[in-house]
Amino acid sequence: MQLSRKVNLFIALVFVALILLYIQVQQLIIMPSFVSLEKEMAVDNTERVLEAIDNEFNQLAPIASDWAYWTTTYDYVLTKDETYEKEVLVGSKALIDLKMNYIGIYDVNGNAVWNRAIDLSTGKVLDIGLLSGKKLPAKNPLLQLHGLTDEVCGIIPTPHAPMLVVAKSILTNENKGPTAGTFILGKFLDEACIHSISQQTKFLILASQPTSNAAPALIHTHTAHESIPHTQYRLVTTQDYWKVYTTLLDLHKKPILTLQVDTARDISTYGAMAVKHSLWLLITAGLAVMFVLWKFLQLAVIAPITTLTNHTIKIGNNNMLDEHVEIKGKDEIGVLSKTFNQMIDRLAESRKQLIEQSYRSGANDLASGTLHNIRNTITPLSVRLSTLQQALKTAPLSEIRKAAEELIDPTTPQERLNDLLQFLKLATEDLERLLEKSYDELTLSIQQIGRVEKCLVDKRLLPHSDQLIEPICMLDVINEVKKRLGPEVRDTINIEIEDSVEKCSNIVGTQAALQLVVENILINAAESIATIDRNKGCVIISAKKKVTPEQSMVEYLFTDNGAGVDHNHIDHLFERDFSTKNRNGAGFGLHWSSNTIQALGGQMFIESPGIGHGATVHILLPLA
Repeated sequence: MQLSRKVNLFIALVFVALILLYIQVQQLIIMPSFVSLEKEMAVDNTERVLEAIDNEFNQLAPIASDWAYWTTTYDYVLTKDETYEKEVLVGSKALIDLKMNYIGIYDVNGNAVWNRAIDLSTGKVLDIGLLSGKKLPAKNPLLQLHGLTDEVCGIIPTPHAPMLVVAKSILTNENKGPTAGTFILGKFLDEACIHSISQQTKFLILASQPTSNAAPALIHTHTAHESIPHTQYRLVTTQDYWKVYTTLLDLHKKPILTLQVDTARDISTYGAMAVKHSLWLLITAGLAVMFVLWKFLQLAVIAPITTLTNHTIKIGNNNMLDEHVEIKGKDEIGVLSKTFNQMIDRLAESRKQLIEQSYRSGANDLASGTLHNIRNTITPLSVRLSTLQQALKTAPLSEIRKAAEELIDPTTPQERLNDLLQFLKLATEDLERLLEKSYDELTLSIQQIGRVEKCLVDKRLLPHSDQLIEPICMLDVINEVKKRLGPEVRDTINIEIEDSVEKCSNIVGTQAALQLVVENILINAAESIATIDRNKGCVIISAKKKVTPEQSMVEYLFTDNGAGVDHNHIDHLFERDFSTKNRNGAGFGLHWSSNTIQALGGQMFIESPGIGHGATVHILLPLA
């Protein structure tokens, strides 16, 4: 079969598969998502209806507060002065002006001082049962006001219709007690109220009597008063509507009113139309794409370009510049692959030279560190030798010589001879102790001179460390660095080495170079900790193995609790001449350290949660 026919058949099969997949996605994901969105909207609409009912409570509460926290009402309950009824209540006028259906004023014993319920449409006084009586039972929920400013909100049944009520304690204008009684304000949740809510929310709302006294799965709305307890939503779907049912509960948590909120199924209708149109559009576009692919996308071009792209991605991810892309041919792609391989070779050589040059350029900057270490060693040596000199100068040699001359003098009395012998004995013992102390001091001095010599040897070998790559125990490197740290560093940080450092195998490197890298890290950590005025900081050193298909390495982590690193600086820390320290410096430390680790086949980077949260230096080195 010809290559063009293969490409054509392949594209056609892919096109048919995509169309079938798209149809399945429509039926299994897109259309169900429209239905789910409709369902969520139906529930949200019901929530809005309940919020509208709660807004009715929000209107009742401030009105009830105005009447309850009023000294005039407070005095009326205590004195039963009929002037309040004539001038304030004015029969049913107060209810009509407030557009409320019920006002009840009760004393502390639940006795009705004044109560009245009316039909706002006719102005007729209504008998609503218990709230129209002369006394409320002591356990009635409306009287359970435990705090002065507490309130009771809810729905109660009445012979006329369910009623929204708010009860508050009767206090003075300053909200002070003791309470004189309870003020109750109510509004019927009747057909007129439901119709008003329906007009506000633009939803079709039907109210009916509950069919059962049970209240399963009681939940509460998240409102300020939590005044509308209701049952779980029950959703019923028809061809045109989502019907959501929920039953409101009264103050006794008994079903009192069932609401039905209808939501039109417009979303799924328009969604089905959109899906149908998108399918035809996809078919048309797919045919056009198939024709274009048949004309221009040839397997002979795609394959080599894909190979070259994958190789480029591999180089970018693994940073390995020693692999070539193998694309044979004399066409443009073949020439491109050969040129690409040449460019990679030149890039690898340039990077090698750059690392070598940068590695060498750190020698001058490290000289100051070397002199600092030598000075730290020579200072105590000088003090020790000076002390030894003073001790030898005070030795009683002249007294011993005079005593010896008197001993050999025959004219010296016997008593004087005995004193001279005792003196020579004591002087000899003192001289013996002085010689022993001098021997010990000279031994320590020789050791310190050896350290200076070793330091000089290490620095002399450092430029040639690429010739001394060998298995290294990192724990020995760290311990050696700890010994030669200056007092200003040791007094600033406490170095903790975890067991993982010892458990990890040896790595490949050079002793001298790694010691300088570790020393630079610890000095930087001490300086970072010193900037935040901490008495003594901490550097925790840990390690873990990282095994990849290309190479097995050990990752060492140096974590400090210092000042941390600004996220804007992390990408520049290893650049030459970059420094975050407020002092003069070359900015060579981290730059040289990073190049040294790279020269050893490793990697070095820094992480920090931010300013004030410390930092972690990561060093990856090959396993030995």
